[in-house]
Amino acid sequence: MTALNKGFAVGAAFFSLLFAWQIVGMLLGIDSHDHGNADGAGFDHHDAGDHSDGHDGGEFALTFVTLRSVLAFATLFAWAGTLYLMSGTWAPLALLYSFIWGLVAMVGVSYMIYRLVQLQENGTAKVWTAIGQEGTVYINIPEDGPGKVRVMVSGVMSCVNARSTDGKPLTAGTKVRVTGALDSNTIEVEAVVEPKGGME
Repeated sequence: MTALNKGFAVGAAFFSLLFAWQIVGMLLGIDSHDHGNADGAGFDHHDAGDHSDGHDGGEFALTFVTLRSVLAFATLFAWAGTLYLMSGTWAPLALLYSFIWGLVAMVGVSYMIYRLVQLQENGTAKVWTAIGQEGTVYINIPEDGPGKVRVMVSGVMSCVNARSTDGKPLTAGTKVRVTGALDSNTIEVEAVVEPKGGME
């Protein structure tokens, strides 16, 4: 293997690990970035009513250059470069082909993220599927007011509008259980009382 080919191979392994970690983190809800932030893919989202159809293009632009899309570009670019060089492709052509494959990966991942966010915001991800699930208060829930809770909705970790069942305030970090759905974007929650340790 040439030095260039070895560099591509090392890059492929490195970026593959990072990309796999990001995907696992996205599925498990490890990260807490808002989809409008630089990372762009955390699936935490604002109310569905805060967005209009006219903003679709702008939202896709926000999700285009994100951490995961850049990692997707680097991963496929490195793998394509490794394979092309190993097959004997002329180095400049291998770089060109690899760049094209990287762009394809970047656009594909960005579009996937964009569509998943849209599914949540337009109510396709049904909040009633969260009933009975346990989550954590993400933004303080004031007395008789809405806050936000991180909880699994349709199998995806989401940040959902929430009110407390008894109207009492709940602070960020409080463990809660979903007791019902008020509408397509808002759930009711109650604090989970942790059992006291020890046996009587």
